Amino acid sequence: MKSNYIDKVFNNKYSDFIKVFFAALVGIIAFLLIYGTTPINPTNDAWIMAGYDEYDICQHYCGWIAFRNSQWSFPLGLAKDMAIYDGTYISYTDSIPWVSILFKTIRNILPNTFQFFGIYILLCYILQGIAAFKIIDYKTNDFVYSIIGTILLVFSPIFMERSFRHTALGSQWLILFAIFLWLKHSRNCENVYIRFLILMVLAIGIHPYFLPMIGVFLLLSVIDDIVKKNYISIVLFFLILLITYIAGCVIGVLGTGIAVSRDGYGFYSMNLNALINPTSCGNYKWSSVFKVLPQILGNYDGFNYLGAGIFLGIMIVALLFLKYGNKVSIKRNIIAIILFAMCTLFAVSNVVTFNDRILLEIELPSKIFEICGIFRASSRIFYPVYYIIVISVILLLWKYKDNISRKKVCFILCLLCFVQIFDIHHCIIEKHKKMVDNSTWVSILDDEAINDIFYNGDNVILESCSLDRRYLSIAALKNGCKLYYSVANSGNYDNTKEEALTRLDQIKSNGRLGSDIIITSKEDILNQYLMYENIGYYEKYDCYFICDLENSKYVIHQDVSDIFAAELTDDEYTNGISNTDKTKLVFCNNKYNNEMLKNAKTITCNDAIFEITGIDSDDEWIYISVDKDASECGYPQALVVGVD
Repeated sequence: MKSNYIDKVFNNKYSDFIKVFFAALVGIIAFLLIYGTTPINPTNDAWIMAGYDEYDICQHYCGWIAFRNSQWSFPLGLAKDMAIYDGTYISYTDSIPWVSILFKTIRNILPNTFQFFGIYILLCYILQGIAAFKIIDYKTNDFVYSIIGTILLVFSPIFMERSFRHTALGSQWLILFAIFLWLKHSRNCENVYIRFLILMVLAIGIHPYFLPMIGVFLLLSVIDDIVKKNYISIVLFFLILLITYIAGCVIGVLGTGIAVSRDGYGFYSMNLNALINPTSCGNYKWSSVFKVLPQILGNYDGFNYLGAGIFLGIMIVALLFLKYGNKVSIKRNIIAIILFAMCTLFAVSNVVTFNDRILLEIELPSKIFEICGIFRASSRIFYPVYYIIVISVILLLWKYKDNISRKKVCFILCLLCFVQIFDIHHCIIEKHKKMVDNSTWVSILDDEAINDIFYNGDNVILESCSLDRRYLSIAALKNGCKLYYSVANSGNYDNTKEEALTRLDQIKSNGRLGSDIIITSKEDILNQYLMYENIGYYEKYDCYFICDLENSKYVIHQDVSDIFAAELTDDEYTNGISNTDKTKLVFCNNKYNNEMLKNAKTITCNDAIFEITGIDSDDEWIYISVDKDASECGYPQALVVGVD
């Protein structure tokens, strides 16, 4: 009777809407359990400033603010307020270009503080749930079983691990929808190419790493058509690639002439232990069953832990296979298996690692290495295989329903969900607590003085600044400043760097700072500006915020008398002291040092006085000789000049 009632509910004209609603609800509940409501408040960016999971999220947020502040230009994803003489493409700050473009169109009605990353990841959880449900429901036509399987896919460890750490890579619903389209096409040759096109265009403006992941299933569909002598799909395949390329040019991820960073293939690879190794960034406890295993190189980016529930499912399916026989044709899926094997090999890379050892390193031809370097974090290319493994467990289990009954199959899948969630429950609790704790994080954005300095300034220039520039830039951009630098992973900023150096030289020579703000972590650089009476500074976070005294009530001026040996260590010098003659020091030849040393007679260091016996110089350096061993005077020791 109950089964008939469920069938009646989910077999009427509203059934598709009801199914989507419940699938979306699974995603929403999972999101709230893991993260709570903090991130979906668009005016709360404290958790971002706290570097939730990893400080890369500050880079994503910084790119969005710079893009929001910038005037519209073409390509659409260009943020002119970052690296102001070149501009920065927000594809290279992982700021999810399509979403940034969407919100930029309504920027005038948005609050001053607006982050969309929480809303976006909530949407990802909803879409993950819908896509997962569609796959399982399409193959089983069973609502209850599909909902249970959806839970398993929504609580996928790789999905949880990337969400907010690398927000764009949380868009793994793109992979699931690609799998769904491939399954539909392989069963009844349904024309899915328009929908593949939509996924590819979305991917190029979310994160390019999804292109090959979706492309695997697009290619499988095309190959299936070719086998059936439907050759028009070849034309459609290349048309999809062409339109995707055009979309990439429109947002600036392609066609700009920018050489993306290709270093790292073979370093950010997948360790052979990845499927059973519950460790990642953030120091979360990913498993209550499996122990953390050692890694090497950049394997930390290769997190692909399946979870105890999935491993249990693999064992159960194997036992059912031994008892009742094979329920799937390997021969019919041989091309798919080959492509998935290729994805796995690419993810493992040419440097094969297991635990903390390198088992094999294959030297690749430079051209092939360069091509592979396009997707240098190769471990991510395993994601399609990862999801195929999980989905296969769910669907293969269902195939044995006639042997052991539908109820038992549903019970087994419930058991797998329970084991999976139990396995990762510590991580869920830890992620939730961390988000709550970070919701009230006190950051640079709460510093009244720094906000005042940035608010009254126009441009920010960094000179040997140790503070994370992503973190720093958010405060500057939120106060309307433009940046003489970029926080992007890739890009050519030669014009901006040249202009920044020219501007710094001008200020050091004439003291006219105007509305520029210079930030440095080095006292010897600070002194070069404080030689002018109109320039002051504010010290915080081991940095000096240098600006015109009239531009902020928080900056102070002080007379300077310290001088520093050059920060020079090479074959001849160590921290500005000669390696062969410890009575010889070298200083940078700049206006400040010239002024300080022109009438110098002595140098004092920690109460020890050194008489100057000789001074010489060239265009780059000032050479000083003193009367005794000056080893203790090396950089960054402050020295006091005496003229008597």
